[in-house]
Amino acid sequence: MDLSQLPDITSLLVRPDNPPRNDLEGMDYARCAALHNYLIQYAWLAEGRPLATLNANDNFFTTFGDEAEAEACRPRLDPSLAAFLDTAMISPFPFDNPHEYLPFYVFAWGIDGPNNLFEEAEADMHDQPIDSLMRLYAVISHVDGSGSVIYHQRFHRVAIFMHIDAYDYGFPVEDNRYVWNPLETLLTHWIDLIHLGKVVASPKKEPALFDFEKIGPWEWRPYSEAQVTTCVAEWDRLCQAIEARISQLPNPPSPISPISGTDADNPEPLVASTVLDAASVPDPSFARLFLTRARRPWFHYIAPGLLLPRADSAGFVAAQPFSVLPRSEYTAPPVCLFPADTGDQRPIQLTRTTSPWLLSDFYSTCTKTCTPSRVSAGLYTEAVERNGDEPTEEGFRLLLPFTFNDDWSRKVGARKSDGQFVDRGRFSELFQHGFKPFGGDYYRPQRLERLLDCWRKLVEKGVWSIGPEGVEGTIDTFRDAESDRWEDYYIPPTW
Repeated sequence: MDLSQLPDITSLLVRPDNPPRNDLEGMDYARCAALHNYLIQYAWLAEGRPLATLNANDNFFTTFGDEAEAEACRPRLDPSLAAFLDTAMISPFPFDNPHEYLPFYVFAWGIDGPNNLFEEAEADMHDQPIDSLMRLYAVISHVDGSGSVIYHQRFHRVAIFMHIDAYDYGFPVEDNRYVWNPLETLLTHWIDLIHLGKVVASPKKEPALFDFEKIGPWEWRPYSEAQVTTCVAEWDRLCQAIEARISQLPNPPSPISPISGTDADNPEPLVASTVLDAASVPDPSFARLFLTRARRPWFHYIAPGLLLPRADSAGFVAAQPFSVLPRSEYTAPPVCLFPADTGDQRPIQLTRTTSPWLLSDFYSTCTKTCTPSRVSAGLYTEAVERNGDEPTEEGFRLLLPFTFNDDWSRKVGARKSDGQFVDRGRFSELFQHGFKPFGGDYYRPQRLERLLDCWRKLVEKGVWSIGPEGVEGTIDTFRDAESDRWEDYYIPPTW
C-alpha cells in the first residue's frame, strides 16, 4: 500500500494546538471534506487500486442527481453542510457485486441517499426544530443496524449513535456537550486509530487476524504495537512522578534497593516472561508485552492500596484467578496487573448484574466449578475474544471491594467519561467511558494508558500523598470519586 499517494492532512487534524475553528457560522466544510476524502482514499488504496482511478467528482449531488430528491434537499440544508456534500466523495463500488460499495470506515457505511438524509422522526421525538437533524452517515452496528452519525444544523455538531436506543443520551443537546463534537474532531479520532494501528485496512479478500469479521477492507485489531509503546511510556511517566516525590522525602530510600534488586541502568521488567508462562498469560498479548517491557520501579505501591505485581512465579500465579481457566484459541483472559494490598483484599462477588459485562459473560461457557465467583480487588486487563466485536486488550477493569452512588439523594458522585454517574451498585465502572462519542459499543473498556496518565496527574497535583514505599493510602481512597473531588477520578472522553 503506497501511502505516498495520499494527501498530507497533518495540518487538518484536530490537536490541542490546532483545535476546531470557532470563527465560522457553520461547519468548517473544507477541513471536514478533506478528512472525509482521506478516509475514502485510504480505503481505495487498501483495496489495491491506484488513487488516480478514484473519481473525486462523485459527491452527494452528482451521485444522486437523477433523483429529484437530491437537489430538492439543498434548500433545506445549511449552506456549509451543502458545501460539504458538494465536496465530500461518496463511497465507490470496487467489489464484484455492483451493489456492494466500499464501507467508509469500521464504524460507518458512508453518506447515504436523499431519502435517508433527514431524521424527521428523531427530531420530533426529541423536540428538535424541523430539518435540524441530518443522518450524515449510516452506522455499522453489531446491535441492530439502526444507528446514525447525526449532524445538528443548529449547533453544527455531530453525534454518533450506534443503535436507536442510544439517541436518548444525546438530548437535550445543551446538556450533553460530551456527546456532540465538530465533525472534524470525530474524523480526526477515526484517522488517529488508523495511524495508531488499532484500525487496519487491507484488501477485503485477505483474511483478518484471529478470524475477525472485516468491514470491507477495515479491521479492528485487539491491540497494536504503537499502543504498547505509548502505554509503557505512560507507565514510565507515572513511575518517574512517584520516584521524584520519594526522593524529596526527609530520608528517601536509595534507588538501588532490595525492594526490586535492580537499578536504573539495568531495569528489570515488571514481570519476567518465565513468570507469565507459569501463569498461562497468552503469548503474544497486550498484557504480556506491557508487563515485560515496563520497568519495575523501586517502590511498592503504584496507587492507593494497589501493589506492583509479584515478580516470583508462585506469587504472581496466586493473584491470577482467570488466566489458568480453560479458554479458546482466541481468548485473552483478564490478567491482574496490580493486586490489592493484603489488608484490602476483601472478596468481590462476581454476578451477571454487577460484574463487568465481558468478564462475567466471557466465562459463562466455563463450568460452574471452574468459574471464579469471588475474586480479589485489583486492576485487571479486559477479558477479550479476539475474533469478537471490538476486542480491546489494552482495556482495563478496576475491581473495587465497594460500589458507588448507592445513595441517590447525593448531589455529587463518581462519574464516567460521558459525564454520567457511575451506575448504582457497580464496582468496576470507575474511570470507564460510558457513552462513546466517537463510536463503539457500550461495553468496550477504557484504555490502560489513559488510566496511568490520570494517576500521574493525581500524584503531580498532590491529590495522592507519597511515602517511602510509593503511593500512600488504602484502596478506600478511591471512594473520594463520589465526593466533591470526583473530577480527580474522571477521564475526559476520547475514542
